Amino acid sequence: MAFSSRMLTSTPSSLKPQSKLSVERKDPLAALAREYGGSKRNALLKWCQKKTEGYQNIDITNFSSSWSDGLAFCALLHTYLPAHIPYQELNSQDKKRNLLLAFQAAESVGIKPSLELSEMMYTDRPDWQSVMQYVAQIYKYFET
Repeated sequence: MAFSSRMLTSTPSSLKPQSKLSVERKDPLAALAREYGGSKRNALLKWCQKKTEGYQNIDITNFSSSWSDGLAFCALLHTYLPAHIPYQELNSQDKKRNLLLAFQAAESVGIKPSLELSEMMYTDRPDWQSVMQYVAQIYKYFET
């Protein structure tokens, strides 16, 4: 059997380096971090701030207390699903309604709930990693 030099020099596709686009599809927060600079967490936070700019009663400075009354979730989701969230009618004192509206709106498009209403209801400082994970799901669903 004769071998051509072409057969010896060709590399299997599995050994080729992955393209930047395929890496970003697997980790879209990496692309966001490149766009905004800094860590993935800070880039996601900046994205949230940008998306909710101009919304009343929204001041997102972290992934914990800034989300506790549910308004930040509602504002973020309202930018994509305005028919699901009557943002102008909401107030920060009605935490349960805000959280329910946000979670139901996200679920309506297939974003799985990773936060528990019961956990969110009884704290002013929810677990930042859980909140960030949920917000990352929202980002990935709508932006990638």
